[in-house]
Amino acid sequence: MAYLSLKNINKIYPNGYHAVHNFCLEIEKGEFIVFVGPSGCGKSTTLRMIAGLEEISNGEFLINGKRANEMSPREREVAMVFQSYALYPQMTVYDNIAFGLTLQGVDESVIEERVQNTARILGLSDYLDRLPRALSGGQRQRVAIGRAIIRKVGVFLMDEPLSNLDAKQRVTMRYEIAQIHQETGATTIYVTHDQTEAMTLADRIVVMKDGYVQQIGTPRELYFDPQNVFVAGFIGEPPMNFLRGTVREGSLFFGENRLDLSHKLRDVSSYEGREIVLGFRPECIRLGLCRDAYQVTGHVELTEMLGDNTNVYVFSGNNQAILKIDSHDTPDTDSDIEFSIPLDSVYLFDGKTEKVIKDVV
Repeated sequence: MAYLSLKNINKIYPNGYHAVHNFCLEIEKGEFIVFVGPSGCGKSTTLRMIAGLEEISNGEFLINGKRANEMSPREREVAMVFQSYALYPQMTVYDNIAFGLTLQGVDESVIEERVQNTARILGLSDYLDRLPRALSGGQRQRVAIGRAIIRKVGVFLMDEPLSNLDAKQRVTMRYEIAQIHQETGATTIYVTHDQTEAMTLADRIVVMKDGYVQQIGTPRELYFDPQNVFVAGFIGEPPMNFLRGTVREGSLFFGENRLDLSHKLRDVSSYEGREIVLGFRPECIRLGLCRDAYQVTGHVELTEMLGDNTNVYVFSGNNQAILKIDSHDTPDTDSDIEFSIPLDSVYLFDGKTEKVIKDVV
């Protein structure tokens, strides 16, 4: 296991494109860290700088307190699992897993013991004599992971390892990766654009956008205490709803709705004339009227029956919202609906900076 320190890491390409801006993060031994964000946000570039596959433009990267900027990938003692399985098709599962140790000239008896132990952890013991073409996608990905973890390095790096799997395989592999981490205790950095993977696997999540870190925290912290509109909308499925409106006479106006902000803001007068974004999770709403809540009216455009619940798409003024309700209460399409948002479930964001407003009751 290793601990890592990234201090003001930047990546600037020769054409001037600034891919990563002042990335700072301390990673403890044995942590499972997930970088998450949309395509092009800089998460894979940051991972490749950690691996030594991309040069760090400026900033300092430390492994166990030792500067690693100039170290080669081999000197950094990291193992990487890529999006593609990159298995040797002519080699058996055994030989694919053992390949790195074979290149290092490790004794055959040691290789045998470590391959068998790795295969046991990954549930591949019955497949060691098979070729990759005889395996499912999930099994191939386990072989790729096995080739990495057999090396017993300090850090494991995973770049979107589940993106080529179908939905059912991804669920299974998420569980297996969590089990592997629990068994090995290795420091792991995992890159994904899938917030569900991030929430289910991570000890801490790093949310990125346009090369900047937006927020770092546990899954619970990011879900219940987002620091800006982007994080609030990225974490959660369905995503958080946002209603944009203007403050007039102490209330937020949008469409035909008027919400009294004196129940949420300590100094509502200071926001007069400003745009505010009100956020709420789809699952927090109640149909009809209830106490200590904002009442909102809207028009049902679409419903998605999902079994135990229904996603209801509602328009109110120029704002769209998704409501997650019990399937038995599914409203008719093209009907009007009235729902309540409990005050303690409401988030307020500055309409200009999109940062969360802290001055709330």
